Amino acid sequence: MLTRSHRAILQQACRRPVIPVRQMHRFAALTLRAPTSVHGSLLRVTRVQAPTASAFLLPQGRRFLSENSNVNASANGEALSSEKVIATPTTDSVESAASSTAIDPQALDALQTNAEGITQTAMQIGDLKAMGLVHNTPVGALQAFLEAIHVWTGVPWWGSIAIATIIIRTALLPLMISIQRNNARLMNINPEMQRIMKNLNTAKQENDLPAMQKYTGEIQQLFRDNKCNPTKSLLLPIVQAPVMISFFMALRSMSALPVPQFQNGGLLWFTDLTVQDPYYILPVVSCAGVMAILEAGTETGAANPQTRTMKNFFRGLTLLMLPFTAWMPSSVFVYWTVSNAFSIGQIIGLRNPTMRRLLNIPPLAKPAGELQKNTPGFMDKWKESVAAQQKQERERILKERQQAVAMAKRASKRRSH
Repeated sequence: MLTRSHRAILQQACRRPVIPVRQMHRFAALTLRAPTSVHGSLLRVTRVQAPTASAFLLPQGRRFLSENSNVNASANGEALSSEKVIATPTTDSVESAASSTAIDPQALDALQTNAEGITQTAMQIGDLKAMGLVHNTPVGALQAFLEAIHVWTGVPWWGSIAIATIIIRTALLPLMISIQRNNARLMNINPEMQRIMKNLNTAKQENDLPAMQKYTGEIQQLFRDNKCNPTKSLLLPIVQAPVMISFFMALRSMSALPVPQFQNGGLLWFTDLTVQDPYYILPVVSCAGVMAILEAGTETGAANPQTRTMKNFFRGLTLLMLPFTAWMPSSVFVYWTVSNAFSIGQIIGLRNPTMRRLLNIPPLAKPAGELQKNTPGFMDKWKESVAAQQKQERERILKERQQAVAMAKRASKRRSH
């Protein structure tokens, strides 16, 4: 038996209080319960001798026990030296199991590659919002629309951009057809309109207010009788400009982030939609599409005779902008190329007589080219305006001279009397 003094010395020499064997077994069972259910083959139940109290002693405690045989005998009594059955993994069993179940490095690399591929392609609704892209703006709405098409259809991103472009351009077709009807009616009344405008300009030069009001009323009545309005043609750029700008900003921000799937969402030579076309093919094709639209007249299929100067301006602007837009990401040029192709197809369709009849678009009284030749353009009107101002200036000077001569005659008559 340990005396009180021996017990005090033993407690001071220990690292921590002596743990009873029963509690040690309970702790070992709890610790090994989880790995036993998962890796039962790595464990085996063995009969091991319970650790003695000396295992928990500091060196000075062990020295004290060795010097006092009676204390050592009491500390290593029958209760502590009894054999207990606990579940514990042995070093040999763990090493043998680990060597028998070694993982092939090549298989691990293949598994990791497949997991990365699945992570990149398995996009869900809301991922763009989680990336900080989708906001309560027209740009954010277009990004959400593109994401929905990509997730629901499963097509690559270049196909999603093309589908979204076609859907939006198709939704604008009713407005485009209405503008085409308006432009066709304006073209048909153009000869009568030019006659009235010539009379109106003459009245302005003569400062004849009644005549100006008369001809202005005739023009307004001509528009009402033919159900057309020149300002209606402005709806096309007003509607298309926000759509084009929103598409550009949406795709540019998605490419600048970038969206991970954009980096392999292209095809052919432009597989990465986040960078510029390495061969500059897309910028050239897009520029050629814009030039084709300009040469065809307008997107509504009617060559407006008032746009000759504007067409020349946009021809030069298109060629000038080519080197400044070539750095843009390929995703933007995918949108522009598809949109230009849709516009060219729209022009061809709206010039077809059968299609125009089905859409209730009136036929042109004269070919657009003939109207364009007979109708003065911007420069012609500017020259006419300059000539009219010069004529008015000459008439004013002549009138002032006549008045000066008359005043001189009257003054000479007064002096003679």
